[in-house]
Amino acid sequence: MGKRSRLGKLGIFVLLVAGIFGALNYGDEILQFVPSVTAGPEEDGLVVGAFNVQVFGTTKAAREDVMDVLGQTIRSYDLIAIQEIRDSSGTALPALLEEVNCDGSRYAYVASDRLGRTVSKEQYAYFYNTDTVRLQGAPQTYPEPEGTDPFHREPFIVWFEGTQDPVSAVCAVIHTDPDEATEEIAALTDVVDWIYAAYPSEPDVIVMGDFNADGTYFDEESDTPLRASGYHWLTGNDMDTTTGDTVRTYDRMVITESLTDEYTGTAGVFRYDERFGVAPPLLTAVSDHYPVYAVFTTGDTGSPEAAAPAATTAGATPSTSPAVTIAPPDAVPGEGASGWAVMITGVSPADEWVTIQNTGTLSQNLTGWILTDDTGSNRYTFPLHHLEPGELVTVYTGTGEAAGGVLYWGRAQDVWNNDGDTAYLYGPGGVLVSSFPVDAAV
Repeated sequence: MGKRSRLGKLGIFVLLVAGIFGALNYGDEILQFVPSVTAGPEEDGLVVGAFNVQVFGTTKAAREDVMDVLGQTIRSYDLIAIQEIRDSSGTALPALLEEVNCDGSRYAYVASDRLGRTVSKEQYAYFYNTDTVRLQGAPQTYPEPEGTDPFHREPFIVWFEGTQDPVSAVCAVIHTDPDEATEEIAALTDVVDWIYAAYPSEPDVIVMGDFNADGTYFDEESDTPLRASGYHWLTGNDMDTTTGDTVRTYDRMVITESLTDEYTGTAGVFRYDERFGVAPPLLTAVSDHYPVYAVFTTGDTGSPEAAAPAATTAGATPSTSPAVTIAPPDAVPGEGASGWAVMITGVSPADEWVTIQNTGTLSQNLTGWILTDDTGSNRYTFPLHHLEPGELVTVYTGTGEAAGGVLYWGRAQDVWNNDGDTAYLYGPGGVLVSSFPVDAAV
């Protein structure tokens, strides 16, 4: 994988002194985890987690010391769900992405709409390493059933797969309202049921985030539906996910039973203060929460070709081939960015769509760009369309009304061949920017 973190001698010593493994027993199965004394995710595998960054906006984005810690922390993960983004200007997340990639890393992010019942809105965002993780299609916010309002901030959902580790899952991130934490945690099982219906070919689900699952907000020992058979809490009640004087396990990671085969047994709390030498008052200036994490498959159980589907819509035929981004010229014409930061991230021959993402830090003008199949005879020319940092656009072969991140080719016949194909994206001057091979359906 492009990023790999390994447990050093000091980390091993700390773990041995503290008692290297604990055990949680939920239902009939005992799951192992690395306790909260660990400094962070340091094992081989795909590192996934969540982090409440506590009122992240332009004020924090202007602090170099805070941004440096956040950048290092995010780079320790393959995919991390960020909560409590409060920035109406839309500038803080691009600034954070620039910080994350300042060392040459290739991270991207996708963000939700600003959510909440009051004027104080929050966003969720998933940051992910494009060398190790591929998002499948367009993320979406959980659609609450008509006439209901179970969540103050509805969960934000993405489907990911490892590009080198044979693991995929649908993730749902949540930041519950503290006053309604018990009710919202219980309602998360409805979200999982909806995911099962919306992604029928993907049985693995991760629910994570700031559950406010402790203290006066939530009884840790309660018989909540999310503790029923089939759910496994990787973040134990004895872990402290707060950076202040309190000892609380507000932040959690929960997986469905089918994902336990890919779970390595390593999960915990990322002590970025210990890892990066962060002392008060900078520690609490970064956040009042520590991130949580879990590590999935080391890659010994299968090959990348055995990874889960690369499609996102219900019933879509999977494409398991990795995306290939072609080396760009030194600058994008008219944009001033360093390199082509746009790539094809998925193709579905069954549902006839292609997803394209801007993995850079600047807005990219796609107007006049061309998308073709492997014959080159089927060509789609982009209309006026700008792709903001982290944004995805889905191009459907058929007809429809363009809206937001959805465009339509306008063809009556299919384009993408079920027997194998390749999607090509060409930028200004006919320069090949990205390609994505599609395996023949088996």
